[in-house]
Amino acid sequence: MNMPQEEKVRIIQRIPLWLAVAITVLISLPFGIFLGPYNLALWASFIAWAEYFAFGAKPEALKLIWTLYPLGALVGGAIFAVFNNYFVAYLGWNLVLSVALWLFIWVAIMVYIMKYSQFFWKGSLAYFNGLSMYLAFYFVGLKPGQGAGPLIGNPLIDPWILWIWCSLAGIFGGFLGWLNIQLTFPKVVKES
Repeated sequence: MNMPQEEKVRIIQRIPLWLAVAITVLISLPFGIFLGPYNLALWASFIAWAEYFAFGAKPEALKLIWTLYPLGALVGGAIFAVFNNYFVAYLGWNLVLSVALWLFIWVAIMVYIMKYSQFFWKGSLAYFNGLSMYLAFYFVGLKPGQGAGPLIGNPLIDPWILWIWCSLAGIFGGFLGWLNIQLTFPKVVKES
């Protein structure tokens, strides 16, 4: 009895990856330069772009990035920032004490949530990059036009604007990873 042989395939990139990466960078630039207060922080997008490759450079990676990057930024970042800003701005708490307390609590909650779903473990890179990028947005003091969104100066609303812009940067980065692969014009070739 003859057993069917598995066909082997390989993917040929008709445009080399190094050139596709450079083209993708050029395509991304207007989104970080020409949108004024609505500019995206491309450095955060590039983090999610790299995640796309870390997750195998397959379209399924977008589900992880587009879900868990914003969720990590929300739970560990935006909610933390609202609590922190309230206690510092309105109750007069010491900034360092408030940051330490609320960051401890919300990161603990963020990690605790992970035990309920393998999806969080599979996409933990995106989940924690969402947190780390949000914290970078928050602590670096971005201004409108620098990728933080149209901030209004309200300590209870600005954390949500930062979250939206951080999330958009991550979602855009996932798209850039996908686009990068498409720009190589991959071709599947069967091998004998």
